Amino acid sequence: MTPVEMPKANENLTEATLENWLVKEGDAVAKDQPLCTIITDKATFELPAPEAGTVRKVFGEQRSVLPVGYILCALGNPGEAVPAEYAERNARTLETHRGAVTAVKPGNAGSDAVQGAAAGRVRATPAARRAAKEAGVELEAIAAALNLTGPVNEKDVQTYLESRKS
Repeated sequence: MTPVEMPKANENLTEATLENWLVKEGDAVAKDQPLCTIITDKATFELPAPEAGTVRKVFGEQRSVLPVGYILCALGNPGEAVPAEYAERNARTLETHRGAVTAVKPGNAGSDAVQGAAAGRVRATPAARRAAKEAGVELEAIAAALNLTGPVNEKDVQTYLESRKS
């Protein structure tokens, strides 16, 4: 069984968006076949299969912002059992990442960034954060206006900007 993890695509990357799956559970894949599309602050790319096999389990949901090291899927042989430790490891990885994102650092207690994180900052894809910043709009306003429950994506920012024009 081979776990396929969210890669650390650059030195400063701590999380990225799993935009969409190109395969589904039960699909046979060849080595280097694209499995999913990943979006970071700097790039969008297709994650290749590290080896040939069958997609035994998909852990990451489309449009999810996930930390580096999160197991996105498991590749193995048909009928091979997926170890329970994969789901347990993902839960620990998410918990550790969320703790790091919302931790208040000494000397920053009054900063807006820390207050936003502690107050349940709006989750958004890196591309959405960039588009919102360039347009000068707050992610909170976009999420509220569009009544979003999941992460804000770049299309949501465009929809919001177009709705403001009319």
